[in-house]
Amino acid sequence: MNKDFEDNSPDFTRRKKILKVILFLLLISLIILVVQLFLKENLFYFQENFKLISYFAVYNLLILYIIIRLDLYVSTKRIKESKKVEVPNEFRIDAFKQTGSIILHIIVLIIFVFIVVVGVVAKVGIFAIIFGLFGAGIIFYFLSIMIKSRKYSLEAKNRNIKIFCKNQEIRVFEIKDISFVAFSGSGRQKVKRGDYPIMEIYSIKGEKILKIPLSLKNYWILKKYFLKYGVNIEDSYSL
Repeated sequence: MNKDFEDNSPDFTRRKKILKVILFLLLISLIILVVQLFLKENLFYFQENFKLISYFAVYNLLILYIIIRLDLYVSTKRIKESKKVEVPNEFRIDAFKQTGSIILHIIVLIIFVFIVVVGVVAKVGIFAIIFGLFGAGIIFYFLSIMIKSRKYSLEAKNRNIKIFCKNQEIRVFEIKDISFVAFSGSGRQKVKRGDYPIMEIYSIKGEKILKIPLSLKNYWILKKYFLKYGVNIEDSYSL
């Protein structure tokens, strides 16, 4: 359980060490390549092949260095932005709309439906039809959950919290009624870049009060809000 907002800030020590190693290997590769270019007229066949390997090494190391450096920059910037976020005494949080994920799921659903149609019309076999129906069913299930979750919103005023569905109040409770709050990524098991935060609130009776997708800023606000009032937090979402 995280008791401090800073507990979930990633440790960049390992990434910085990897960058230093890559930079060192990149410099060595560049030196080798420059030497080969100066000795171009004296190169034998096997040395020409070695030069191609050097080009390949420099290119890949440079790309890898840029990717890790950009990732480190974005992560550091997000941490700085999160520290600037302040929690007002009264605020309202709307569910993250997940528009991109919904569109992607709809496209995949159409593909599975197309497989079923082709299977029936072309009579390619029962396996294709079962596969299409099974895939369409799974995608439709997750699609319905995303569409439903975007209808929720939360309103907090000091220690009092209200939950709305389609702007209609459906539940009111206080901080003392909460057992713990869990934050995770939309990928659940392992947070990947591009995942958005999902928050789940559990009552002292073990009941799930609310599950709602969040924008990154709203994740910061709600986490700071619950930590402010001493609520236990389980956070597997990574910045």
